[in-house]
Amino acid sequence: MNSVTKPRLFSSISLFFFLLVATCGFSAAGASKANSSPCALAGGEAAGLNGDASTDIHALPDYRKTISRLLKEKRFGLLDCLADSARNRKEIFPGGTWKLHIIYLGLNEPQVHATQKDWKEHIERLKQWVSARPQSITARIALAESYVNYAWEARGHGYADTVSENGWKLFKERSVQGRQILKHASDLPQKCPEWYVAMQDVALAQGWAPSAKQALLEQAIKFDPDYFYYYRKYAVSILPEWDGAEGQLGRFLKTTADKIGGNAGEILYFQVASLVVCCQAEPLNFSWPRIQRGFEALEKQYGAELDNWNRLARMAVIYNDPAVANKMLARIGNQWSDEVWQTYPYFESVKNWAKQVVPMIDVKSPAEESADANLQTADGRRYKTAFDEKMHVLLPACVHESGTDSAQSKLFFRIGQGGTVDQVITIGPDRVGSCLLAKVSELAGKSRVVFPAPPEADYWIQVDLDLADSASTATK
Repeated sequence: MNSVTKPRLFSSISLFFFLLVATCGFSAAGASKANSSPCALAGGEAAGLNGDASTDIHALPDYRKTISRLLKEKRFGLLDCLADSARNRKEIFPGGTWKLHIIYLGLNEPQVHATQKDWKEHIERLKQWVSARPQSITARIALAESYVNYAWEARGHGYADTVSENGWKLFKERSVQGRQILKHASDLPQKCPEWYVAMQDVALAQGWAPSAKQALLEQAIKFDPDYFYYYRKYAVSILPEWDGAEGQLGRFLKTTADKIGGNAGEILYFQVASLVVCCQAEPLNFSWPRIQRGFEALEKQYGAELDNWNRLARMAVIYNDPAVANKMLARIGNQWSDEVWQTYPYFESVKNWAKQVVPMIDVKSPAEESADANLQTADGRRYKTAFDEKMHVLLPACVHESGTDSAQSKLFFRIGQGGTVDQVITIGPDRVGSCLLAKVSELAGKSRVVFPAPPEADYWIQVDLDLADSASTATK
């Protein structure tokens, strides 16, 4: 039974992922950075298409809106010229976003709170484009993507059991129409990487089998390995909300980035993570250090982009890294992304949080001062050795479960007179640290006595984890 008809409940956040995956740019390895257009543009058109994504957070939305306006004006020849230029020259914005993909975003649905009338007029204009220019691959792909988006509009953004019978009917019919249009488009002499992205949308809507989705991804990569939007689409399709196994996305992303290797692999890691992590309330099973490395590699290769800054700052909040958040927020200033932050009050609250927490990071807490003092005594050093032996019994399993590419964190254990764990304080987002806490809590729940008896009651021990550089742990 496919995922469209089965009774499983799909949350609205899942649909948000589906819509969001189309709105985010991706880096293009080796792509041309040419910004000049061979197409004849009027003054207003040129202004809307020549924004600078490195200095204006509205540059990409303005580009998309200008494309949408050209469609309303039925400037089919100009649209084909712009799309052909972007496709053939692999034009990108600063930060790595493909112009071709942004063009399709301006074509594949009506802009802003569309009514049924808007949808019908939009699809009718695309049909006129196909009729007027039957060899246009852009027109057919845009029409196919519009039908799939129109299918989701019929389904709605609620749980599966809230969808009406007619909603399911329209969802299926429009998805089928999109797939048929793509099949016809594949016969055209001109080819386009976005064809595979559109077919991935069909695959998600129709609930294709995992093997079929994987095969489509492989075909897409073979056609054009630089068009990384394929990976984003596939990543969304294997989230647990879409019948993916728990942890599957993290494993897929690590394996894929490792296979690509080098800066290109790190960039891929950031771009996929920046799509899905920013929409989660809790951190996914990704490597926060690797996300940061990917961001740095992307910016070094393709230049700065405000949207990337916003995404890294938002992920820093999720991974509880106020230092990175504060650094990026300072660069962002007031160029905040409503897509990333949703509301300005939330954006401001995060700025205030980062400013307040960062000055406290380098200040030693009473627990850290006590742990440092304990290490200065002979008894403290002997106890450290005994404590390490117990801790290192737990560590390998947590490294295996969480991976060694982990963030830095600190854990403080207050050990009672009999070896009980009376209190634990953790600083940082490290997954291995979280695993250790869980195992210690489990042992404490069974017998309460986890570690040897300390030299005195209320004895603090510090555990520093930095598995990104070393598979060992230090304790104080």
